Amino acid sequence: MGSLIKLHQFQKDQLETMLADGVRVGGLQIPRGNAKSTLWAAVALWALCDDPDAPQVPLVGYNGLSVQTTLWRPIQRMVTLEHDLSSRVRVFKSSADRRALCAWNGGELLPLPAHVDRLQGLNPTVALVDEAQTVDPEVWSALIQGAGKRATSLVLAIGTPAPAGRDSALAGLRAQALAGANVAWLEHAATAGCALDDHVEWARANPGIAAGLLRVDQLEAELKLVSEAEFRCYRLGQWVDAVVADWLPAGAWEAAQRLPAPADHTDVILALAGTWGASVSIVGCTMDGALFVAYTRDDVNVTDPDLADLFLKATEKWNVLEVVVAPRQRSQLLPVLEQMGLVVDVWPNSTDIEVTSATEWRRAIVEGRVPHDHHPVLAKHVSASVARSTSDGSLRLAEGDSPVDAARAARMAWWRARDASARLEAPAIW
Repeated sequence: MGSLIKLHQFQKDQLETMLADGVRVGGLQIPRGNAKSTLWAAVALWALCDDPDAPQVPLVGYNGLSVQTTLWRPIQRMVTLEHDLSSRVRVFKSSADRRALCAWNGGELLPLPAHVDRLQGLNPTVALVDEAQTVDPEVWSALIQGAGKRATSLVLAIGTPAPAGRDSALAGLRAQALAGANVAWLEHAATAGCALDDHVEWARANPGIAAGLLRVDQLEAELKLVSEAEFRCYRLGQWVDAVVADWLPAGAWEAAQRLPAPADHTDVILALAGTWGASVSIVGCTMDGALFVAYTRDDVNVTDPDLADLFLKATEKWNVLEVVVAPRQRSQLLPVLEQMGLVVDVWPNSTDIEVTSATEWRRAIVEGRVPHDHHPVLAKHVSASVARSTSDGSLRLAEGDSPVDAARAARMAWWRARDASARLEAPAIW
């Protein structure tokens, strides 16, 4: 058996505001770590089981995985732990059929991705949009238009400011609320322009600190690891610009362990980035995550035969498991390398891979898990990289005002070496 949720005063205030008579649309903006998903998962279960008139409760998230993580799994756990719930609620867990049904009132709870076509035909009693800073305004509009068919219904957006979230459902609803629209709105945020290390402002933005749900020492440690934009958004509840120029904390790259290029016959992954009109770099990574520059030039006349010769020499020195090449670059070189017996792969032109690899690489650098040879060109290109935060808090790296080919090759090699290390079950420091 589980135990009852004990509400703190700030959570009671949220419920009283959002569930008040006459509220049709509501928005809750609060920093991460303040137990918002747990509370509103419980509200979703209440909405499923309490209304006698066949309630419909859509749970909408950025994608299927998002809504499963934040709301659906806590709901499943609550049903499992509480006999009164498990006796009246049936949970379907199939990947093709995720929903919960309440037998006594014909209620239906549906976890849905934030796609307009998946929200057509809904008739919600309570609709919850979690992480609304990741949801497009068009999706929010579709959900609003589907509601209102019942005598009482509520559509609620819950989320946290994000560097790339100014065009989101959460930001749009906030603007409407501040302009006087008939919207129930609660916002937990620090005072604009406050110092990053002001603990009074931390407490103002995060009621979970006083409630014992969020630790100050956790925020103190995080402040040293993330960018100012990320901390202001996710921990202080402030809306800031999307571009994060200083994507690494000062000194993080320079503080890494210094290791020379690997010894002969070492297993390595090599990555190539660069075009005819920019710098060209070949960066390698060992199976334990150590990066090294195999070749780099700023010349524009580095030819394909030159590079083929460099890769040939690399195979004579190391055991090259794979060569990964940036997309749309040096396409005529690829068949030449394959004829040499190398395993060649083009880095996928995929937003998911770009975001995931950049986010994980940054985390590993900050945590001191990326030793390298401290090559000056690689350091220069890492420093020249800029990042744009995505709406869910991840990063996508890009080129600033100067070339970043060595940094891009380093990330590609590191990411592929990480995968290869897992396949080979090799000792690693990932």
